[in-house]
Amino acid sequence: MFKNAPIAAALLGLALTATPAFAGEATKVQVMYKDLDLTTPEGQRKLERRLDMAAREACGYDQRVTGSHLPSAQSQACYKQARAKAKDSMAAAIGNADGRLGG
Repeated sequence: MFKNAPIAAALLGLALTATPAFAGEATKVQVMYKDLDLTTPEGQRKLERRLDMAAREACGYDQRVTGSHLPSAQSQACYKQARAKAKDSMAAAIGNADGRLGG
């Protein structure tokens, strides 16, 4: 159900690590953002969407258990943790982008 091998998506990316509560190994996903201008609201929104998709993938959030339309409790906890880590990574990436604009 969860992928154990890292997924590399780009040369420049944020690493998002998620550990499902019932799995022993963390899933690591790289999120590409080199093509985005993180100094703009549009670029930041796109990065946030990419991070959300990566968290969903890493945690199996969109996989449903038979008889339910909801994600499992483990997937929900993993997703919540991954999103918190993603926010920190995104803030760092935006901060780095702002720093590159110096005159």
